[in-house]
Amino acid sequence: MGQGAAKAKQGEDQGEKKTDKDGKVEKPKDAKNLIKFMEDNYDSKFTNVSSFDDFYHAFYELIENFCANRGQLQYKIPSAKDLESHYKRVNPKGQNLNKKQFMDLVSQVIKLHSFTFGKAAMDVLVVLFGAPVCALLAKRIIPGLKSFSDDVVIPVATSGAVVYLAKTNKL
Repeated sequence: MGQGAAKAKQGEDQGEKKTDKDGKVEKPKDAKNLIKFMEDNYDSKFTNVSSFDDFYHAFYELIENFCANRGQLQYKIPSAKDLESHYKRVNPKGQNLNKKQFMDLVSQVIKLHSFTFGKAAMDVLVVLFGAPVCALLAKRIIPGLKSFSDDVVIPVATSGAVVYLAKTNKL
């Protein structure tokens, strides 16, 4: 397949968005996992919440627990203003949120752009891919290292990077 055909196929894939049975655009897998996590932990955090401040605090704690359980992929917590506007839209009377109202709010707040890579993920990518490249450049620049084959240098550098990441608990 040529480059033009590959780009056309890639454009088709990006243009098609999966929709659910109601015709809404489906959420990515991580968003679905977060929504499921919030639904599962609703009873422990939101049963005694009556004000927006209590709601925001409980919401923040729940997101923090989700990120701690997940590890490297991080969720950006929405600003207090955005969350408050969605909160007032779902719960205009300001009473305790029931589970249905809570799930409506969560599905409105969690979007695709809410997820980012954490620092640990960037460290892994930089070390895992940077070490072999640096080793290859060092082999080419430093005199006397040309006797080592590229077939040896790159796997050794990659293995060294993996050992380093494992010893520093980043992997």
